Amino acid sequence: MKHKRSFAKEIYTQDGIVTGNIFPDLKVLDVGCGQRKLKGAIGLDVVPNSEADVIHDVSKLPWPFENDSFDVVFTNHHLEHVENPLQFLGEVHRILKPGGRVVIQVPYFRRADAYTDLTHRHFFTSRSLDYVIEGAKLASYQYIEYRFKKIGFWYGWPAVSRNPIVQVFKNFITEHPRFYDQYLSLLLPVPCLTWELEVMKYSPSGQAPQ
Repeated sequence: MKHKRSFAKEIYTQDGIVTGNIFPDLKVLDVGCGQRKLKGAIGLDVVPNSEADVIHDVSKLPWPFENDSFDVVFTNHHLEHVENPLQFLGEVHRILKPGGRVVIQVPYFRRADAYTDLTHRHFFTSRSLDYVIEGAKLASYQYIEYRFKKIGFWYGWPAVSRNPIVQVFKNFITEHPRFYDQYLSLLLPVPCLTWELEVMKYSPSGQAPQ
């Protein structure tokens, strides 16, 4: 199923994470939901007293879901905690339906808060997920066989800022990510990074379906 919507923009609004169910006709998984499960989603977490519907350690493979089960996977400030992000994304790839989307938000590596939490294992730049993105230069390392298509990437939240100066700045750094990561972010670090990726499922011939 191909989705024309930007789920990241619908989830991360100007007023915070959306509080209503914006997915009434879709099957959604919120991985690492904690106490703030996305409305209308199935929650997955290792913590028993969370809002999770399924209690499971994501480092234990496979996750307790069938192949091609979900339209959308949402993981908010969770990927930095996992033991192996490539295995984690491999499971996301497995359980998404063809054309399904994953929305990921993580702390930015320049932000002091990224290092405050002692359970954080990984730190992210704008290129960190390029290893799994079709056509990205880093994907040529072929650490994994699966691939995603990049639908969107945002420094900070996808929502348009109410401050036009801030929005101009966000537009500029999005157009010049390497310059920002290497230099400008030392002075003006954003709090987080957000990706929206579409799963690419391959046929037995090795060709991605159209």
